[in-house]
Amino acid sequence: MKDFRKFHHYNDLLLAHVFFAVVCIPTGGKMVDIAGIPLSISIFYFPFIYVVADVLTEVYGYAAARRVVWYGVWAQVVAMAIFTLVAYYPPASSFSQNAAFQTVLSAAPQFVLFGTIAVFLGDISNNYVLAKMKVWMNGRATGLRFVTSTVVGQFVNTAFFYTFGLWGFLSTSFLLQSIAMASLAKIAVEVVMLPFTIRFSNWLKKKESIDVFDTQTDFNPLKF
Repeated sequence: MKDFRKFHHYNDLLLAHVFFAVVCIPTGGKMVDIAGIPLSISIFYFPFIYVVADVLTEVYGYAAARRVVWYGVWAQVVAMAIFTLVAYYPPASSFSQNAAFQTVLSAAPQFVLFGTIAVFLGDISNNYVLAKMKVWMNGRATGLRFVTSTVVGQFVNTAFFYTFGLWGFLSTSFLLQSIAMASLAKIAVEVVMLPFTIRFSNWLKKKESIDVFDTQTDFNPLKF
């Protein structure tokens, strides 16, 4: 097992992943209309989790990316506990805005429960597909591998979260449309970011002197 602490930018990517994972908790429940279809506002920033995941898996390998996914899970669980405390802890008698805090934060447990599972399932799917394709294709066609893995990961994540995390917030008639539109929107971000993601991955490989091929990796998603 490699000691990832010796790499200069591994922790930077870890922090970026955790940041976007936690930010999505109190904000993911807000719905906005895109082409007349209600979507979570997180479509504008959640896809960056997959950009980070692609770089991590491509450069440091599946095991390193899986470790980051688990850090994101623990961060979301802790954030949920804090949000719940903030929402329900008795306010000062002079504080008149507690209802607003409860309205926004009391929904967080539902979003975190299913959102965390969705992030985990989507990320693990993305990382697994990317790592396997890298070995199969001998490191070639980086762009194709990034997009293909993102299509799989984003669909798994979106289908799960919209079905369970937003249950009761969307009518059944909008659910399939929302899943399809949200998946396409998130994949579009990956495609737009693709030139940067590829260049950054190549730069990072040279900077860190590492380019992992997961030929002997244990792909058990529950392993930390």
